[in-house]
This record gives sequence, C-alpha cells and structure tokens, in this order.
Amino acid sequence: MAALILAGRNIALIVALVLTAILGTAAARAYPTTDVFCFVTAARLVAEGKDPYETMVWTAATAGEFADYRGSLRPSSCLDHFAYPLSTAIALIPLSWIDPGWVPFVWQIVLFAASAVGVTALAGAVGRRDRTLTLALAVALSQPFWLTVLNAQFGGILLAAVGACMALAARHKDSFAGVALSLGWLKPHVVAVALVAAPIRRLRSRQPAMALAMLVALGLATAVSFAVRPGWAVEYATLLVEDREAQTAGSTSLVGISSALTSSAIPGILTAIAVVGLAVLLLWRHQVSDAEFVSLAVASSLVLSPHLGSHDQLLLAPSWAVLLQPQGSGGGITVALLAVVLPWALYSLRDSVVGPEGLSGLMPAITLLTVAFILRARSPARPNLNRYKTAPGRP
Repeated sequence: MAALILAGRNIALIVALVLTAILGTAAARAYPTTDVFCFVTAARLVAEGKDPYETMVWTAATAGEFADYRGSLRPSSCLDHFAYPLSTAIALIPLSWIDPGWVPFVWQIVLFAASAVGVTALAGAVGRRDRTLTLALAVALSQPFWLTVLNAQFGGILLAAVGACMALAARHKDSFAGVALSLGWLKPHVVAVALVAAPIRRLRSRQPAMALAMLVALGLATAVSFAVRPGWAVEYATLLVEDREAQTAGSTSLVGISSALTSSAIPGILTAIAVVGLAVLLLWRHQVSDAEFVSLAVASSLVLSPHLGSHDQLLLAPSWAVLLQPQGSGGGITVALLAVVLPWALYSLRDSVVGPEGLSGLMPAITLLTVAFILRARSPARPNLNRYKTAPGRP
C-alpha cells in the first residue's frame, strides 16, 4: 500500500511539473504581458542611463497592447513606474544583454530550477529529506506556484533564497545564510520581517556573522544604487506614497481585502497586526528552531505587507515544510489543505468577491496561525526562571 501511495505521489508530481512547464512556455511566448518584462525593461533603462522611476520614460518603454497566454490583447502588467528598489534593476542588468526572444524562457528555467533548490533546501533544513518529493508536490500543485509561473515573478528565486538561508543556518554557516537571505532585497516587502528578525535572533545568541554578511550585502547594493542614480531613493519613496491607495486597493492582502470591503485600509492593518501579535503570543516562551523561526518570520512578512499578489504566497512553502516535520499523515493532510485546497478554493472566488484574486489574501494569516498553534502544541515551553528566584532576605 505504501509503495502505491509513493508511486501515485511521484506520478502526480510529474504531471504537475509537465502542466506547469506548458503554462510557463505559454507565459514566455506572451513575454510583454508578464512581470519579468517589467523587470528587464527597468534593467535595460538603467543600463542605458535612463530613469525607470520617470513616468514618461517608463510609459514609453512599456506602452502598447500585447497578446497574453490566452491570445487576448491587453496592456503590459507594468505600473506607471518601476515598483522595486533600483538595486533590483541593477541586479538584473545581465538579462538585458540576452536576446529579448530568449529572456522569458531563460527566466522560466531559472524559476523552476530555483524552486527545486528551495524545496530541497527546505526539506533538509527541517530534517526531513525523505519528504522532499512530498513538499515538491505541494509546491507544484499550489495555486501560488502556478501564478508565479504564469506571471513570471520572483517567487522561485526568493524560495531558493529563504530555503538556502534555513539550510545553511541549520549547518551553522551563518555568513552564507546571510548572503542567501540578502537576495530578499530583490523584493523586500514580501520578506521584510525575516530580513530584520533573522539576523537579530542570531545577534541575541552572540553570533554576528549573519548580521554582518547581510549588512555588507545591503551596503554594497545601496552604494552601487546611489552611484548609478543618486536621487533614486527619493523618487522611489515618493512614488510608493503617491500610489499606495491604488496598489493596496487591488492587493491580495488583508489590507487589500479591507480596502475592498470597507473602503479603508485601517481595519486590514489592525487585523494584520493582531494576527502577528497572536502568533507571537502563542509561541511566547516556547522553543522554536531556527528553521521554524525563519518560516514564521516570512509568513509574518506576508501577513503584514499591504501590497501582494497571490503568487507571493509561494513563500509560505517554508511553513509547509515545517508542518511536514512530524511522522505520520497529519502533516501531509494539513499541508494539502493549506497549500492546495484552500488557496485554489479562495482563488476561485476571484472577480466576484473582494477583487481580482478573491479572498486569497487570507492565506498568509491562516497559515501563520495554523503553524503557531501546531508549534505551540509540540514545542516545550521555556521555564520562567524568575519564579524560582528567592526574594531578598529570605532563605
């Protein structure tokens, strides 16, 4: 029976990979309607000495109608300006050297390969290499992965970065772990909590290597960015503030859901803070491993971020890996619900409830609280040593 289950899993994984590869090919052929078109356009503009934050320059470079993967004509997915730090565009300049016809296919290959690296690293980081293919199946069937492939987004690369960080930290290679996590600066708002919390946790243990590596990486990226365009930070911050309402209105986040339902972001902001606060309270004084901590930090980033797409939820895969740690089928069932069943069910409500991706914005909060409850149940609480201190003057 066990052999049949494993064979079924492997066949399902192969089918899922074939189907997503076909989807990736279709997306690559519709290159101007994918997000990587925006990334490479920004890289090309920077290489040419132009300003990707200048609306007229950006619009001229991205304007037009193009056939999407279904053959329907629509504009590019780019906003009125480049929506990422300048260092992201600089890091992707090598892609601008490749023939435009090959760029989307190269990107899809990198996306799939990086996802495989991320899954393998995550399984190793939680000590369950035997469940690598099970985690791979959850990722390959997940709605976030399909949307990552379709949109040609950063998900696979960021998954590899977080997975490598967790695996390297587990082997006490903190400098390399810091370098890996620093790739999160390509899209910082989806891993913001992890970028801050992971090195601080190490510093509290008097292990500064991760923090130093991340500071060096950030310093180099910042220095190069200001050398290339000294005023980029002011431009970027100004555009973020000016576009915050438009970006959050259709965002797949608690803030986006709140904006759609109440015309105000405030309930969503308060809910996100409450969710993360509850997760912290649940695990207060409970022991969590470094891998579990990073998974919680990444999930918290997704809960708190006001601007997300459902494809960004691929970064919930570290949480799925943590849930697969225990022996037995319970973890697999939970992961199937959180990675496949619920995301597809909520996504099916798109355009009819709360915006273009339905109630998908609930998934980070649901996942974070599920992981927190489960870790609380299986992690021992640290003793409160203050309870055993003798009061002054007493024997």
